[in-house]
Formats: sequence, C-alpha cells, structure tokens
Amino acid sequence: MKYQETREKVLEIAVKCLEKGLIHGTAGNVSMRGPGEDLAIITPTRIPYDQLKPEQLPVVSLHAEWLEGEFKPSSEAPMHTAVYRARPNLNGVVHTHSMYATVFSILEKEIPPMMPPSTPYAPVPVAPFHLPGSEELAQSAVEALGEDKMVCTLQNHGLLAACPTLERAFSAAEYIEECAQLAYLTLMAGKMNPIPDKDVQTLRDRMLKGIAV
Repeated sequence: MKYQETREKVLEIAVKCLEKGLIHGTAGNVSMRGPGEDLAIITPTRIPYDQLKPEQLPVVSLHAEWLEGEFKPSSEAPMHTAVYRARPNLNGVVHTHSMYATVFSILEKEIPPMMPPSTPYAPVPVAPFHLPGSEELAQSAVEALGEDKMVCTLQNHGLLAACPTLERAFSAAEYIEECAQLAYLTLMAGKMNPIPDKDVQTLRDRMLKGIAV
C-alpha cells in the first residue's frame, strides 16, 4: 500500500479524536503531509472513521485535487492544503467541532491561556465565518494562523490545529478544548483568570522545549 505509514497515522489520530469526543459522527477531519512529496493524506467525507481501513484514505495534491483512494476526500481538503502551502513547517492538521472551543468561536472571542499546557497555542484567534469547504474559509484560516500560530477557531464552526507533527496537532486540539472549557466554566462562576501575560512567554518556552516534534 502506498503511503502506508502516513495513512495509518491519519486514521489512528482520527479515531483518537472520535474516542476523545473532539469529533462526533463524521464531522471534523484529519490530514498529514505526505513524506517528501507535494501531497497529503486526509480523512474522507461522510464515512465513519472507526469503519475505515488505512488503504481507503484519499490522497490529495496540495491544491486539494483528489489523486487516489477509494473514498472522496473531506470537503475541508481546501483548508488543510492551504495551510500546508502557506506554512511548509506544518505537517499535520486536525479540525474538530469540539464544544467549548466552538462556543468561543461563536462568541468571536479568543481562547485565553488558562493552564501551562495551553501556552504554546493560546491565546487562540478566531477566523471569521465562511461557508464550510470554501476557498474563502481556507484563506480565513490561513490568515488567522498567520506566520506563527498553530491553533485558531473557525467562527460558528470549530477548531483548527496545525503543527509540525500530526501527534502534536492532536495534543493541541485536546489542550485547547480543555482550556476553552476551563475559561467558560470560570467565566460562568464569576471570574475568569487567565495566566498573566508576563508569564505566558516563559511558560511557552518551557513547554515547547518539552514537546517532541
């Protein structure tokens, strides 16, 4: 099977997202840049991830053209591949519809850094709303990530994590969903206290040194 290791990793992370509640049903999608080539392996559209085999995952060009694979690529392939084109250092993308991150996207509010594991990724900006699967949404996400962000939310849609490795993108999606939940619950309790700005960069540096890339 061509791209066996990459396909297996994409499916593994997609199933983990499902098991962790970051993805529900067939919503959300996962991809990984192909090794040494201008292509990506991505989850298919409307197929339950726990029913897939690695060899069924579609391969797309970095312009979202369907190259091979049994099933049609996710409708969000344009967004994934736009990120890969804009940021050559990023090799894994996870898009979730996780609840609390999506709440912040609907409120058009950044997710603040609430605990040390979130500091490499937070504060998390919001990409303005565009129709799912559109080139406009892809460009909105790329602009929100800018030159150095690894996570953004998509207004009224969900969360996008793009990192040097797919495993790290999954971890970022987990950390930021937890961070969003803490921010929301403490806000509802009467007072949200993010990590002070003066300490965020120090914690970010420490966390990044401890993250395998």
